[in-house]
Amino acid sequence: MASVSQIIRFEDRGPSVDEMVESIGRVLPKLQANALAEEKAGRLSDETIATLDEIGVFRISLPLEYGGLAYSTEEQRRVYAAAGAIAGSTGWVSWVTTTHGRWIAMFSKKAQDEVYGMDWVGPRISGVLSPTGPGTARRVEGGYMLSGRWPFCSGCRHTAWAILGSMCEGPTGEPEMLLPLVRTSELEILDDWAVSGMKATGSNTVQLPTEVFVPDHRVMRIKDASAGNWASTPPVGQVLFLNNFLDYTTVLSGSTPLGMAKGALDYYKARLDKRGIVGTDYKVQSEAAVTHLQLAEATARIDSAERLLSADCQELDRRAADGVPSDNLFQTRLKFDVALSVKGCCEAIEILHRGSGASTIHEANPMQRYARDARVATVHAHFNYETCAENYGRALSGRPLFGHFSALVKKAAA
Repeated sequence: MASVSQIIRFEDRGPSVDEMVESIGRVLPKLQANALAEEKAGRLSDETIATLDEIGVFRISLPLEYGGLAYSTEEQRRVYAAAGAIAGSTGWVSWVTTTHGRWIAMFSKKAQDEVYGMDWVGPRISGVLSPTGPGTARRVEGGYMLSGRWPFCSGCRHTAWAILGSMCEGPTGEPEMLLPLVRTSELEILDDWAVSGMKATGSNTVQLPTEVFVPDHRVMRIKDASAGNWASTPPVGQVLFLNNFLDYTTVLSGSTPLGMAKGALDYYKARLDKRGIVGTDYKVQSEAAVTHLQLAEATARIDSAERLLSADCQELDRRAADGVPSDNLFQTRLKFDVALSVKGCCEAIEILHRGSGASTIHEANPMQRYARDARVATVHAHFNYETCAENYGRALSGRPLFGHFSALVKKAAA
């Protein structure tokens, strides 16, 4: 069996992850200046999307054969964290749409040609998937008729396609989950994204005004996707396409909160010798013992979160290269690790925000945006610490897990 390094290293594939992270860092001030207007608009600006596209962010999960960069999971983590340092919404849209781009490799070659082969600026794929669908599909000749409403479709205003999880009656009457691929132009995007954080993610509800036909070549069954029974042959020599798509998406979801925490730390450190502490005799903040404590506590939380996510990403890559299948214990551990990392990053941002002074309450200040976005992230189902911890504990003690995608896959396969 080939090692991860043998599989993932292509010297001529384009910019290295170090080069891409450096490029994102160079445009950070320019894109961060867009953040307030983007929050008010409820979506990222065309300038932000075009800049990230030019750097290559939206190609990191695409196969080499289609001009993609096929970054490993660990390499992608670094890119999404760098985008998250700009603003939570920037990182989130980069993560959710670009990881969906990797999903397309599971579909038929015809579907891949339609999506990967198109001329498009920005991310190609948005989508919504939950254990309940939430859409519905019915079998017809040559495909499926699809209907429904899908909330929280992040980045949908920038993509050409969407994968919309839907329940369908299986061959023997049992419910099964499908992953239909539809054109975004067929969807109605509702103006319902009015929230307290992650405001520019454009996570609107999308719906189909009428039933839409989705041909077979644009539909995957989730049990086949999870089991590696793809409608096409995985791209050769690229470990990214050997991993479990749910595990891959889960572990990378923690990248944006990590990026926000690292951005907040950079902002805090940049002002240490430029401001005093009101109500004390300290002329510059860096002289104060409380500053040293805040720096140590916040940095420790951020470093711990990064080490945890990095180790999980590398393990996922190794398991993919070695052909080790996913299991419930590994999946619940990944979810808990992500929730734990997000919790730590949110705590770090709170410490840094508290030590940054009243000037950070202004709308345009990045610190208050990091704080709001991080707080919103902690209530996302992926990041609910208590729920993820309980489910991981159930797995460790051999108890039945909460209903989730793995259970649905097994039920459908029975």
